[in-house]
Amino acid sequence: MTITVKRLAASILKVGRNRIRIKKGEKARAMESLTREDVRGLIDDGAVYGIKKVGHRTKPARKRKGIGKRKGKKYSRKGKKVSWMERIRSQRKYLEELLKSGEVPAEYKRKVYLKIKGGSFKGKKALLTYLKDNEMYVEKKKAEVKKVEEKMPEPKKETPKKEEPKKAPAKKPVKKE
Repeated sequence: MTITVKRLAASILKVGRNRIRIKKGEKARAMESLTREDVRGLIDDGAVYGIKKVGHRTKPARKRKGIGKRKGKKYSRKGKKVSWMERIRSQRKYLEELLKSGEVPAEYKRKVYLKIKGGSFKGKKALLTYLKDNEMYVEKKKAEVKKVEEKMPEPKKETPKKEEPKKAPAKKPVKKE
């Protein structure tokens, strides 16, 4: 009858039958119980309990967005409006950064902003090229650039690899006839 108790306890505790345990001294009491109410009483007393599931940590789900998984045309996957908004927002943010740093004078803000709004630039690089070509971009002072370079760690130097001596090719055994 422990099968019945385990089955009822599993449905009450919402775990699998294999995870239901009955305490050693309470086995006789569990054999007598036949109804759900009896099993609930055993669970409340602690005579029947379910053990927690213990398993290995799973790896985070990979995105699987490679070319082989793609179905549908370019703009059915990501709409034209969404890609437009991403592009325009990034350019506007970049313009704000340039204005704050003083690389673009404030007098050019409206003109450049309206060009961005009109979709004149493909991306941030095209925007920067336009600013440089039309002399709206002021280079940072050399002192500021040096400060930034000092903060950056130096790249690691590669150690030359030691060449291993070449091994002679293995000789084939000679067969005697």
